[in-house]
Amino acid sequence: MSENNEHEHSNDDGHGHDGGHHVNYFKIYVVLVVLFLISVAGPEVGEMTGLRWITLITAFGIAVVKANLVIQNFMHLRWEKNLMKWVLATSLILMFLMVAGISPDVMNHEGNNWENVAAKAAVERGVDGEAEEETMVVAAPVGFTPQGAFQTVCATCHGTAGDGNGPAGAALDPPPANFTDAAFWADRDKQRIMTVIQDGAAAVGGSSLMAPFGALYTDEQVSELADYVISFAPDGAAPGGE
Repeated sequence: MSENNEHEHSNDDGHGHDGGHHVNYFKIYVVLVVLFLISVAGPEVGEMTGLRWITLITAFGIAVVKANLVIQNFMHLRWEKNLMKWVLATSLILMFLMVAGISPDVMNHEGNNWENVAAKAAVERGVDGEAEEETMVVAAPVGFTPQGAFQTVCATCHGTAGDGNGPAGAALDPPPANFTDAAFWADRDKQRIMTVIQDGAAAVGGSSLMAPFGALYTDEQVSELADYVISFAPDGAAPGGE
């Protein structure tokens, strides 16, 4: 009887018979909410201030705090306090090794058995003698179709409907062209669209943010892609041809 009372008293104090501690789930929930807010605010602050390392610190900091929460509250190891610092240290070392191993491939334009031809060409060409700027380019699809090519290399900025509302378009200044706007087609023809696809918008006096994709496609494919872009024009606004 006394043993049962002692066991119940142990549970009332928030401690189990194995010496563990009671998990305060509400506290953990609050911490996770705060971490979520930080994960949203960190990159925004980094973008506004130009200090992109803030985003990196935010990501790694949140990862460390979450790992610590899991180890302290959910792993239920008798020796968790002794192992915690080693687990955290090992996790950090592995994360830094991963970043160190991936970064060279992300920043370079070529490596073992691969080469990003279009990106290299864009950097080597430069714009009006200004400092060369690296441009991330997505590889062309293996089986070419104009719709597939548009969704692969154009829709990120111009949107799947060609209305200029792609996920990356909001961050660009000037914003991507809206192919569904009749005003856009007032002074444009198919040849101009093909030139922009092949050589970038800078080739016709436009924004350098529109990268050249000529290295990805043949002249015939560029022509088909231009026709697909023109198909977004409203009735009566499409250019007559080349």
